[in-house]
Amino acid sequence: MIKTVQYFLFVLFTGLLLCANNVSAQTGITIDASQQMTTFEFTSSDGNIDNSYSPIYTGAYHFGYSYFLDNGIYFNAGIGMRNAGATMAIDATNLRWDFKYGQGKLGGGYMYELGRINPYLGIAGYYARLLTANQRINDPKRENINYDLLESGSILENDYGLLITPGVRLSASEYISVYTEFSYLMGLQNLQPGDTGQEAINAGYAITLGVSFNLINKDE
Repeated sequence: MIKTVQYFLFVLFTGLLLCANNVSAQTGITIDASQQMTTFEFTSSDGNIDNSYSPIYTGAYHFGYSYFLDNGIYFNAGIGMRNAGATMAIDATNLRWDFKYGQGKLGGGYMYELGRINPYLGIAGYYARLLTANQRINDPKRENINYDLLESGSILENDYGLLITPGVRLSASEYISVYTEFSYLMGLQNLQPGDTGQEAINAGYAITLGVSFNLINKDE
């Protein structure tokens, strides 16, 4: 699966470089923050999907770089932090997973220009490194328990996948734009170590607000 993501990114950026010939471009620095709804997609060893996980609401932020061509094609890159996790209730026991990732992403897309308000659709690959991972068990019949999953080796430290992002960009001035976008995160990495036959992947949705500071207008 990693090779599939690498091949996708290679094809994407080869196409972008070919399209960049003989057109003008604009670059910018972006800052954004997201409200996320994140959960797990868990599949048991017999292939059944467990629907007992409930989402939690968390945040994320990224700093990035964007490169827009006049033909509507763009690419972007970013680094930042995001939280992930889920909850589950079993009888009177409540379980909660809280993860924190450092993340990098790289992608591109197409923006349709309508003047100051421009809709776009993008897709990106991401790679994330797990920084903290805790499982909390709240049981009224016994003392509450917290497990450090990262320290115990109960979860893989790496995650990767795809982000699909429709959005709208508003030009506030020649040098500043603001944008809002909706994102679907599709994890591709099984978070469970070892060959258990079970699969747990990150999944989620996010609403993002951001600002872009335009740096260069270039005519080739």
